[in-house]
Amino acid sequence: MIVPLLLAIALCVDPPGDEPAAGSQADAGASVAAQPAQAQPAPAGGAVRRLRVDWKERPSIRYGSVFRLDVEAMFQEDTRDSSAGSVDTFNLHRNRVGVSGRVGKYIEFGVERELTVKATAPGALPKSPWTDVFVNVTWWKNAQIEVGKFKVPFGLDQLTGASRGDYVYRSLGATYLAPGRDHGAMVHGRFFRRGLSYWAGAFAHDGENARSTKVQGGDETVAARVTGRPLRRLGLENFEVGTSAAVSAISDDSFEPNGLRGRTVMIEATFFPSVYVKGQRRRWEADLDWNAGPASARAEYTWVRDSRLSQGMGDGNLPDARARSWYVSGTWLLTGEPKTRPVVVARPFLRGGVGAVEVVGRYERLWFDSAGGGGDLPSRSPRAETILASGNRVVTVGINWILDRRITLQLNGIREQVEDPARSPVSSGAAFWSRSFRVQFSL
Repeated sequence: MIVPLLLAIALCVDPPGDEPAAGSQADAGASVAAQPAQAQPAPAGGAVRRLRVDWKERPSIRYGSVFRLDVEAMFQEDTRDSSAGSVDTFNLHRNRVGVSGRVGKYIEFGVERELTVKATAPGALPKSPWTDVFVNVTWWKNAQIEVGKFKVPFGLDQLTGASRGDYVYRSLGATYLAPGRDHGAMVHGRFFRRGLSYWAGAFAHDGENARSTKVQGGDETVAARVTGRPLRRLGLENFEVGTSAAVSAISDDSFEPNGLRGRTVMIEATFFPSVYVKGQRRRWEADLDWNAGPASARAEYTWVRDSRLSQGMGDGNLPDARARSWYVSGTWLLTGEPKTRPVVVARPFLRGGVGAVEVVGRYERLWFDSAGGGGDLPSRSPRAETILASGNRVVTVGINWILDRRITLQLNGIREQVEDPARSPVSSGAAFWSRSFRVQFSL
C-alpha cells in the first residue's frame, strides 16, 4: 500500500517553484525545449515527440523529453587462489543486466537482475536474482521519494557501486556489517549545491547482508545517512564526511543462531560464527572521502550492537553482542587523471593510448566480542555470557588498469591474519596470502 500512497502524494501536490538543479536531467530536458525554433522545430501548440534509438555510451531509447530508457550491463570474471585453502579458480563474480530511465519530468526508475545466482545450502533462504527494482519521484528536488528494492542508506563502501570500486572486494565491514539491499521507502535530497545530502527510510527487513545461510537477520529497519562538505570555502571541494545510523528489530523465531558473522575475504572461512540474539540491532558508522588530483583517501568506522534478551540460562538476558570494523585506504593514478569513480580515461587504450593505471592500498580490521559480561571466562559458545573475541586483520594492495570507460583489469594481493588461532583457516594461525585478478566489462 505504501507505493501507491507515496506516488499519489507526489503527483497530486504542486511542486515548489525552485528550478531543477543545474546539470540535472530535468534541467537538460528543459534547456532542449527552450531552444529557438530554428534549432529545435516544434509543431504549434505542442512539444516535439521523436522516437529515436542511439548508442552514444550505451543502448538508449528516447521519446522526446517524455520517456528515456537506457540499457545497462556489468560482467566481472575473476581468477584467484589462496594459500589458506582451495577456492574456485574461475569465478563469474557478477553478471548483471538492467535498465534505467525516466518517465516525464518527475519519475525515474531502475531495474537490475543478476543472471547467475549462487546456489545456497539446503534449507537456506532463496537469494533473489533481482538486485534493484525501484521508482524515484523527483517532484521536490530536496525531498525525492524512492520506493522499491535498493540499498539501505548505510556505509560509504557499501554504497559505492560495484563497477566503481577501487578493489576487487569490498571491505569486510561493508560486506558483513552494513545492511545491503532491502525493500522499503526512502526520502532523500541535497542542499547548498550538494554541500549537504541526506537519505532516510524504512525497510521491511535488515538487508541481505545480515541474512545467515538459514535465518533472516532482522526485521523492520529504519536508517538514515547524512554527508557534507565542510571545507568547501577553503578550496577542498572534494573533501566529504558522512555518518549513518540504523535500528532493526531482531527475533529468534528460527531457534538457530541469528547474529552477524565474520568471514575471511576470499575463501570465506568463518572466523566468528553467529550467536543467539534478540531485541534490537543498532548500527552506526562514520566516514570520510577525499579526492585531490590523481590521489584519493578514504576511511570508515562501523559499530554494531545486538541485544540478547532472554538468551541466557533460565531465559536471562545476556550482555550485548558487539561487532566493529574500520579501514583506511588510498589510491594514486600514475597516469595523472583526476580521481573520479568511475575514472575518466584521458587516453583510452583502444584509441592508441595507454589507458589509466592506478595503484591502491587498504588496511582494515573486523572483530567481534560482547559489550561487558560477568566474571565467567570468555567462551566460543553461541550463548556465552562473555563472548571470546575474534577478528581479522587484512592488508590489500593492487593495481588497476582502466583501458577505457567499459573495460577494467584489477589485480589484488590480500594478506589476512585471523586473531583467534582456533578459528583460522591456517592450522598455525599465521598470516596467509590470496590473489585475485578481475576482468570487468561495463555498459
